[in-house]
This record gives sequence, C-alpha cells and structure tokens, in this order.
Amino acid sequence: MEGEEIIYGIRIKDLDSLRYHSEVAFGKLFEGREKAKQRLIYDFLNYIKTNDRGSFLNQLLKILNAKADDKDVNNLEKIISRLYVEYDTPENFKKIAYTIIMGIMAAKMGGD
Repeated sequence: MEGEEIIYGIRIKDLDSLRYHSEVAFGKLFEGREKAKQRLIYDFLNYIKTNDRGSFLNQLLKILNAKADDKDVNNLEKIISRLYVEYDTPENFKKIAYTIIMGIMAAKMGGD
C-alpha cells in the first residue's frame, strides 16, 4: 500500500502490533514467573540462532494455548497466524521472532 513504511518486506505497523500484543499477552502468561520468562527467551534465541522455525513456533503455540481463553492471548495468536502466512520466509522469521522476544522482554511481570 502506498505510504506505508516497510522494513525488508514487513510493514512496520505489523511489527509494532506484534510487539505490543506480545508484551501484553506474555505479561499475563508469565505473571510472577520471571525465571520461566528468562528461560523462554533463552530457548527462543537458540531457535533463531539455529534457524529452527518449527521448534520456535511449536513452543510459542504451546505457551499461548495455556491461556487460550484470554482475549489478549487470542489477539496475539491471530496476529502471529496472519504474519506467518503473509511473511513466511527465513529472513522474515527472524524479524518476527525477534519482535516477539522484544515484547516478552518488555512485559511487566506481576505489576513491576
């Protein structure tokens, strides 16, 4: 679309939305569990390093499924589903994965 900012094939507004919704959803998912949050970030970074897209997505979906009844988690699931279909390339996988990780890192844990 004309006038939209794009970073190597992905619209910036899509990445911004993904980061925001990741922050909100993971704040609820890991409320009061900072060590579990850090372990997930470590695992995700290793999946990116080894380009293991399947394991990244599998673990992400397992975690999101833990609170499938939450509105914010459902919003994140919808965004991830759309982005993985629309931008399915190895380069875009890294952008999407790092954006999710940044959202997780920014998530407030239990009202911090």
